[in-house]
Amino acid sequence: MLGEGIVKNLIDEMLERMRELETTKSPHLVHGFSLLKIAAIGERAKHGVPVREMYGSTRKLPTFEDLMFVPAMIDVLPVNPREVNTEVVIGKNTAKPLRISTPIMLSAMAYGLSVNRATKICWGRASAAADTACNSGDTGFFPEERKYARYYIVQLNRARYGNSEEEIKQSDAVEIRFGQGAMGALAGAVDDADVDKDLAKQLGVRPGKRSSRPYLHPEIDQGKTLKDIVANLRTINPDVPVGVKIAAGNIEKDLDAVIEAGCDFVTIDGGGGGTANSPEVTVNNLGVPLVYAIGRAHRHLEKRGARDSIDLIATGGLRDAGDCLKAMALGANAVYLGESALIAMSYSQWDRVPPGTAPSELFLSIGDHEDLLDIEEGTRALTNFIKASTSEMAILTGLVGKNDVKKVNMNDLVALNEQMSKATGARPAWQ
Repeated sequence: MLGEGIVKNLIDEMLERMRELETTKSPHLVHGFSLLKIAAIGERAKHGVPVREMYGSTRKLPTFEDLMFVPAMIDVLPVNPREVNTEVVIGKNTAKPLRISTPIMLSAMAYGLSVNRATKICWGRASAAADTACNSGDTGFFPEERKYARYYIVQLNRARYGNSEEEIKQSDAVEIRFGQGAMGALAGAVDDADVDKDLAKQLGVRPGKRSSRPYLHPEIDQGKTLKDIVANLRTINPDVPVGVKIAAGNIEKDLDAVIEAGCDFVTIDGGGGGTANSPEVTVNNLGVPLVYAIGRAHRHLEKRGARDSIDLIATGGLRDAGDCLKAMALGANAVYLGESALIAMSYSQWDRVPPGTAPSELFLSIGDHEDLLDIEEGTRALTNFIKASTSEMAILTGLVGKNDVKKVNMNDLVALNEQMSKATGARPAWQ
């Protein structure tokens, strides 16, 4: 894996070599190659296998930074942030919709394949304390996370890890995972050596047995449709929202299938978003950036008359409250935060890892320092982050003259360049 520690060591070594060759004209770009790109090339040459990458794309992709909110002054009056409603509802047409106090939910993080046990416990505890939902991730239902979470979204994954009927019945929503922004629908396998006793129990396999994850859901592989999968889930847990997670690609055509299946929500994962362990080549070369994808999804749902029946959840590249509210202005009903939440949870504890060790060792499943992550401190920090970010969303909402985060829309935004204006529909700031 091209992790933080490896990158740092490689960069230090490369800088020394470049100094000797007098090629360090820039600390960031050498002969058109970024240092991270050079490090990735070196890793491929050394090991002969695709490079894995943590976190998001190293490319400069279009982001929410090229959008700004329009402040209310005289024509439109501002609203006291204390009077702003931040509650959102996902799956409002179901018997038991997700009714949460903030649009910010904790993103899908798979126990054993992405993050460790301590992180999942923090995820569950903090989501409950902030009155929001957390997502099981690609290994499905995790009992300890469920124990602490108030609202628990279980992913139906293609390998059916943690997806028994009894586990599905304990969910507050089910998200059918077709893929994610960082790697599309890429299949994979868990190597023999990585399947210890605890992970084997989660995956439903023998310890030390290699476990494969297919490209397709078994129903799709058998000629059935998404509609069949949704129908079956509704027989198992009929009252909760059922949705899908897709990487942003053929958005409109994929949404047609979502509409046909009668889903309650759809999660759009933008290209360039974070990941715990995806190929570098997919992280940097696959998918539609989220800032473009949200508007496309929103407009197509409106065109199909499905906007009131299908909620839109945005994820992939969101960093803070400003990004989250901009995503809602573009059409999202709620958002997932992943990488920012991991930073918030662990930041105060980074100094606990040994010198030269990446902070990610505290929370990644492949890390060696889970024992150093204080769950109580991590829970408190993550809860504070969600609450502070929600308050910041309320501040911005009030300053554009709205009393509810759900009322923020395209008219509250301006674009800083022509490309962003055309892509999102936000009016140019210079007009």
